[in-house]
Amino acid sequence: MDLAKIEQLADLVSRSRIAELDLTQDGTRIRILKNPAPGPLAGDLTAPASPGTADREYQEAHAATLETKPQPEASDVADVIVPAPMHGVFHQAAAPGAPPLVEVGASIEAGQNICVIEAMKTFIGVVAETPGTVVAILAENGDEIEAGQPLFRIRPAGTS
Repeated sequence: MDLAKIEQLADLVSRSRIAELDLTQDGTRIRILKNPAPGPLAGDLTAPASPGTADREYQEAHAATLETKPQPEASDVADVIVPAPMHGVFHQAAAPGAPPLVEVGASIEAGQNICVIEAMKTFIGVVAETPGTVVAILAENGDEIEAGQPLFRIRPAGTS
């Protein structure tokens, strides 16, 4: 992996809401952490991982977590908009040819994967922060999306 690609990955993490990126390629592991406090990125170059470890680490990669605005206490609770955590390509399915992770009208649970974003050949799962019903999918499969762009509208569970 060359320095230019590592710099692109660090820039990608700095512009997104993801806190950590862990990538293994050709036996080299790159781990980029975003500091919770304002400040520079921390990069961690570690020893090569074994091929079996690389596959397991890839599947256990942390899903991006999204922040949602606190909901009002009124009985008329607004829908939750799920924004894109980063720039990339929006995928509704976890793999080519697989069914979409969610569809309009689907009931979802907090922590459930609802889409995948591809950035620099890295696939990052986006999870729902709140249980509810998918009211709208605001991006088309394969669309290039920007960080912060609305992706889903979710009606929180228990609201009409």
